Amino acid sequence: MNQFMNIEDALNYMPVHVPPRSALFSLSPIGVGTPHQESILSLLVRTSRAHAVSPRHLVGEVLGAADPAISKITCTKFFSIDAGTVNGLGRYAELFVSAAERLTGHQNLSCLTLLPWQDLFPYNGQGLLARHPRWCPVCLYQQCLLGQATVFPLRWYIEVYRACSEHMCTLEDRCPYCGKTQPYIPRFPDVGICDNCRKPLAGTRPRTNIPRFQLWVNDAIGEMVLRQSEPDFAPSVDRFRDFVREQIQVIAAGNRAAFCRAIGFNDRGLNGLLIKGERPAATQFLAMCYSMQVMPTNIFAGESLSMNGKGLCLPPSKLKDRGACPRPSLQRRKELEDSLHARLNSEAGLSVKEIAADLGVSGSCLRYWFPDLCATLSKRHKVAAKVRSAIQQERQSRRVEDVVRIIHVEGRYPSQRQVDYVLRKEGMSLVQPPLMQAYLKALKEL
Repeated sequence: MNQFMNIEDALNYMPVHVPPRSALFSLSPIGVGTPHQESILSLLVRTSRAHAVSPRHLVGEVLGAADPAISKITCTKFFSIDAGTVNGLGRYAELFVSAAERLTGHQNLSCLTLLPWQDLFPYNGQGLLARHPRWCPVCLYQQCLLGQATVFPLRWYIEVYRACSEHMCTLEDRCPYCGKTQPYIPRFPDVGICDNCRKPLAGTRPRTNIPRFQLWVNDAIGEMVLRQSEPDFAPSVDRFRDFVREQIQVIAAGNRAAFCRAIGFNDRGLNGLLIKGERPAATQFLAMCYSMQVMPTNIFAGESLSMNGKGLCLPPSKLKDRGACPRPSLQRRKELEDSLHARLNSEAGLSVKEIAADLGVSGSCLRYWFPDLCATLSKRHKVAAKVRSAIQQERQSRRVEDVVRIIHVEGRYPSQRQVDYVLRKEGMSLVQPPLMQAYLKALKEL
């Protein structure tokens, strides 16, 4: 019978490959390979909307079940503040990308974060991400008019991207109705709605004059986001360091101090990058690229860039204003060192931050000039903090037992509600596991 089967019948009986089912809807990221590329936080919120659940529930219950490391960090502070680094290049970004890829079946979701740049920028993402979510209200308004899903592009989360080049308006970070900033992971599955008053963040704004330098920064960031989705694009600090050395040789005849002054840095501004092996902050990196008149992505394009015939262009303004950090004199450093040695013999066990406040300097100043002493002081502080914590826990446990006995003597049953009502007035709660154990122990002893 099979010998008389025609080709169409044979095709109907051929096995069809069905990809494995994913635990979450496999929504396609929007704008991949363009400057408008969506961020992974925006994708997670859209995914939670497709499942009709809160984004925080999706992260805490579903992603947390996929990776226990995520379940340990999910709290209100994380959802509101710390989750911003999920769009960055650190540990949280790696955790969420890995979990999202397993649950959705997608590959290479790292391009929705800044992970492709982790071999160039500092591990802590210094100067990279904004402190709060920001948005262009006109972009959100257009998404609503076109019936599109609300999307927050990755570039909106980058600190130095402060204005929308398309609509010529500055990005906003507060609700126009209640004035509240927005959490990185909202409670409601729509990033276009205020998490506090539930009113839309979209709206129309008049066009303003955006400085030319800011427009160049926007173009540079757009190119960075566009190129990072390419599989062969691999920016690294070694390539950037070699490029800077080449330009110092070509433009300043090897005079590093003169080169630094020409791009608006102090004479030793490049020592950290070229001598100490440090990585450039995002603001420093972009400022140097602007000064050398080169787009950031072209440095890592695999081709040699020649600066012959090109001069240096001083940035008209700073990408980030930093507080003054005066250099302490030799006498002042000696006084600080003597004070730190005296603190080593003290039983107070203060932190470096507290000691710095007493001495009238910043903690970073002490850590820069006296790293070994500060490391020793930090260890002593941790030990002292553990001792103080144990003493306080013992005191609170005794207080719980006293409250249970007092309520029992008064002829009432010391229920959790009754005991917790008394404890909360004193800044304690049975939610704390040690206090709950003390409560159960006191009940058994009645």
